[in-house]
Amino acid sequence: MRILGLAGLALVGSLSAASATTMQLDYVGQEKGAAGTYFRFDGTDMAASAGEFTFDVAGTGQQLLAWCVDIAHRLIQTPTPYASAPDLFGPQIVDNLDRLFTQHYADVTDAVSSAAFQVAIWELVYDSADISLSSGMFSLRDRTPDSVETMAAEFLNLDASAGGYRLSFLRSEAGPVPSQNLVSVAPVPLPASAVLMLAGLAMLGSARRRGGA
Repeated sequence: MRILGLAGLALVGSLSAASATTMQLDYVGQEKGAAGTYFRFDGTDMAASAGEFTFDVAGTGQQLLAWCVDIAHRLIQTPTPYASAPDLFGPQIVDNLDRLFTQHYADVTDAVSSAAFQVAIWELVYDSADISLSSGMFSLRDRTPDSVETMAAEFLNLDASAGGYRLSFLRSEAGPVPSQNLVSVAPVPLPASAVLMLAGLAMLGSARRRGGA
């Protein structure tokens, strides 16, 4: 499992308690590289430099790896507020993404595989009930490199294996135009203020237990 910052391990169980906390993500780059992809989305021809994102998480000294799950908006590449959003997708999409990460996340090693994995995510998000890279709300165009298309198709040939990673969904809180929503498999680092809040709640709970003993 890919984790940036050991301190994040202690915070995994605290995400639900701090789901209302907004964090600032500042785009750093694409660690594994990216490849130009050309596709049709909702009837419109589009293109993107596809690949995994790296962000600095303000107030934590840590970084976060994440993927786009929202073609409809551009990624804002300046500090942008995000909030934990476990309800971002329904069960079928979450299950398909779970299987994709479990079976193929470890195969992302370079720009081609990173782009292919991003394409596979878009396909599962927008055409989860009918997976095909040549039709549906999301489909690839001929200008996409054959190497990316071939690998994306391999990634989408999924079996039932799941549960290899804990997915974290992040909703853009930017306005008036939002940034892209994201998915990450690393624990989401929380700002120092949220950590202090959770620590205070834990101490309060401990004091109540001692008082009731």
